[in-house]
Amino acid sequence: MPHCQTLDTRTGLVVYFVITRVGYEEVASMIDTFVGRTADSLPPEFDIIKTGRGYTMAGWDFSRAELAAAINAHQMLNPAMELGTNACPWNCSFCFTESPDNPDGAKRRLTNEMSIARRLQLIDEAAALGARSINFVGAGEPTIDPNFWQLIERMHLRHITPIVYTEGALRLTDRAFVQRLYDLGATVVFKVNSLHDEAYQNAIVAGDGVRKNPRSENYTERRNAAIDLCMDIGFHRHDPTRLAFDTIVCAQNAGEIFDLHRFARRNNIFILIVNYLPSGRSTDPLHGALSRAEQFDLFAQLARVDREEFDLELASRFPYAGGTPCTIRGMGLFVKIGGRVLDCPGESESLGDLRENSLAEIWGRARHITRALDGGCAPREVAWAKQRKQLSIERT
Repeated sequence: MPHCQTLDTRTGLVVYFVITRVGYEEVASMIDTFVGRTADSLPPEFDIIKTGRGYTMAGWDFSRAELAAAINAHQMLNPAMELGTNACPWNCSFCFTESPDNPDGAKRRLTNEMSIARRLQLIDEAAALGARSINFVGAGEPTIDPNFWQLIERMHLRHITPIVYTEGALRLTDRAFVQRLYDLGATVVFKVNSLHDEAYQNAIVAGDGVRKNPRSENYTERRNAAIDLCMDIGFHRHDPTRLAFDTIVCAQNAGEIFDLHRFARRNNIFILIVNYLPSGRSTDPLHGALSRAEQFDLFAQLARVDREEFDLELASRFPYAGGTPCTIRGMGLFVKIGGRVLDCPGESESLGDLRENSLAEIWGRARHITRALDGGCAPREVAWAKQRKQLSIERT
């Protein structure tokens, strides 16, 4: 039976394995089980933290040494959770927290949502597992949940950075509301598909489904006022920054991406330029979605902008263009508002249900994902592979 010999650069060990039965990734996982991950085995981009250019954001600022130690101890650092109700007045076609089978598009409170007592307990459980941040990603618009401040204050009490993903127009034009978020140590991530194209951005949040109570205000105008208010209060004056944009790049806004990227760099704003997540309403490919080749070509161009204009040297192979590699899948989990737990918001692997198990028990099932952390996006890679296979079938 043929064998192969290779040198594991992380450990200096010569590894022999059977080509026909065991691959290098499996052998590397075995080595990690006995030897552990080292900082050098992780992408160097994790060590780019304080740049004054918004390369990462507070709550995602983990060095390679910190990540290696957490991997070896199986410490949870950065989970994503639907801690708020499913209700949201908007109707984004790519909402990854909403079922694609919802017939009318309206995001309403669900009958099986976890109680506020269980959600607060969940924060305590995450803290006990070592969480330093929680990505508060929904299920609907977090800031309109009636228990929003209880949740943020519990995170603050547990020394966890709340990372609030928000549409921004509903609550964050209120100075007292924004100041309270600032005082509680939150990082704020705005939905920004476009800063200046009102027709496009307003159409995104309105969606194309049937709505019983469509909103009439100018979303883009109010959202931009909220961004200005956050900047006035000083979220972007921290390093790493506490202000970020969540930007889905597609054919419709690709022309604005370079200006948006430069604006973020100049103002110390972290920008998550990403493709659609293969979950929720965007489980199936959406119109205008970039191919893998198109995305990474764009990311390479943005990396060149960073190198030539902002003196930032980084790779372009990670999920967020010009930003830190991903840690949610590997250093965290994704908790749905009903209690289901998955590997990450890409929902490629179901790990359990909080109605049956504790968070610690479910976290134990993610050990193989933690050991394989590489900063990439496995769910998107799987989705792209399926698309390529389908395209190949259609061409034959």
